[in-house]
Amino acid sequence: MTNGKIFLTVLFFVALLTGFVFWQSNPFFVPVKNQPAQVSLSKNQSPQNSGKASSDSNQTDQAADRSSNYSAISATDFLPPLTRASERVTKKPFGIFITPQTSPVQPERFQGYHTGVDFEIFPSELNADVSVSAICSGKLLLKKYATGYGGVAVESCTLDGSPVTVVYGHLKLDSITASSGDKILAGDTVGILGADKSAETDGERKHLHLGIHKGNSVNILGYVQDKVALTDWLDPCLYVCQK
Repeated sequence: MTNGKIFLTVLFFVALLTGFVFWQSNPFFVPVKNQPAQVSLSKNQSPQNSGKASSDSNQTDQAADRSSNYSAISATDFLPPLTRASERVTKKPFGIFITPQTSPVQPERFQGYHTGVDFEIFPSELNADVSVSAICSGKLLLKKYATGYGGVAVESCTLDGSPVTVVYGHLKLDSITASSGDKILAGDTVGILGADKSAETDGERKHLHLGIHKGNSVNILGYVQDKVALTDWLDPCLYVCQK
């Protein structure tokens, strides 16, 4: 074999080896059966938004859990502030229009539509300590002395997913041991009723005024002059009088 033929033979084998290496290394020539399987996506989902869709799904689930928790805080979770609650509502129910002339309580110094419910004491409780229980779980927002009430406490609560504030009026102020911001559980003692016709009740009879105001704002009005304004309040007896 001449030198020329030997050179061409070697060149042919070098070219053949180079082509084989290129074929194996180039991805465009890898057989389909060796390609990785593709993740199946719905037609409305792409690799760019698949992570977000999962996150949104988790957020939806969490929101549903929160909604479920709020729903659990309903009328069935509210407790009466006093024993035999329904028997005590004998003078001033929710929404009654009061004037000094027509009031079932004499003498009367107020006039307007009653924003809450008055729970009266029984004769045997006149000179005894009468504890008032929280009707719901929440935080104490306010405790102060107020004209017409004597001692008054206001608690924030949630009812069927909506915020409300609860007014406990005619309490002995120094019997309210919780401080503003403290958590109160339904059934905990808020305080005791103030003494009959004393400074503890601002001269009023011994009884509990209970009001439920819609929203987060603190409103301790015992009466409103416009009947339409009653829509800002709820009738406490719908939640605590039949228990």
